[in-house]
Amino acid sequence: MGERSVRLVLAAAAAALVGVAAAFALAFPTFPGGSSWLRVIAVASGSVVLGFGVLAVLDASSDSRRPAVDPPVMWRAIGYLSGLWAVAEFVLLAAAAADSAGRTPLTLSPSAFATFATSISVGRLGSATVILTLTLCAIGVAGYRLRASWSPIPVVVLASLALVARPITGHMSQFTFGSFAVAVHVVCASVWLGVLGAMALSLRSKSAWATLLPVYSRVAFWCVVGVATTGVLDAVLKLDSLAAVVETGYGRIVLAKLLVTVILIASAHRIRGTWLPTVAAHRSTVEHSVGRAAAHICLLAVAFGLAAALATTA
Repeated sequence: MGERSVRLVLAAAAAALVGVAAAFALAFPTFPGGSSWLRVIAVASGSVVLGFGVLAVLDASSDSRRPAVDPPVMWRAIGYLSGLWAVAEFVLLAAAAADSAGRTPLTLSPSAFATFATSISVGRLGSATVILTLTLCAIGVAGYRLRASWSPIPVVVLASLALVARPITGHMSQFTFGSFAVAVHVVCASVWLGVLGAMALSLRSKSAWATLLPVYSRVAFWCVVGVATTGVLDAVLKLDSLAAVVETGYGRIVLAKLLVTVILIASAHRIRGTWLPTVAAHRSTVEHSVGRAAAHICLLAVAFGLAAALATTA
């Protein structure tokens, strides 16, 4: 990736970790699980992989005669980010196996790890996620090497499955349609962040931004609806009372996540009224568009950090 892309990824990663740190502070004296720090990196990188697949689908269905997304750029980014995602998922799997065996990851025996990864449901889901991310990495590397013009649909399907594999077995799975609601929440949030991230990493002309930003704006609107609806449902089912919103660490993190979501919605409304018209009219430079996208991505990354910590908070 180029220097500007690396800076964007590092800024988003830092913002995500700020979100996790804020959740730890809000949850005191109890804390989220230590895996939160790695979970957010896994989910954020996976979201951008999914975002590239969705962006390529939107690009192919647009009215533009020239593709806005350069396939080699897309495949290279998918290869890099899926590799990072796979490493994060493997470490999470190893940590879960060690915790199950009452050991540290460094002292866990290969046989104990293999047993956890193949015989226990949580381990099997983790193993499946690692396999899916490695497959995505291989597709990205092969696509870049071959300068391929493959369909992005397999990327969308594999990334979606990998993103929802762990969340759908969480606390919401005990409720009717709970797993479905979690899957919708995760996919909508991932598309909201991921497509904009993919645009910031790959679009290098005013015409490309003019073609795809209006389309993304319409998709993002429905993502916001999905995230807000399922997020409220999750909070209502998890929190026992209104007082629990401020009296429990879980409730305070939910409140913080709600506040960030409101700020994001207000920011998105402003984007639709200011930045979007200038981009559509080809009056916004590429640098300005990338900068505006980066600011929104970092705010989304903070929300992702809060969400990752919330998923490991009792």
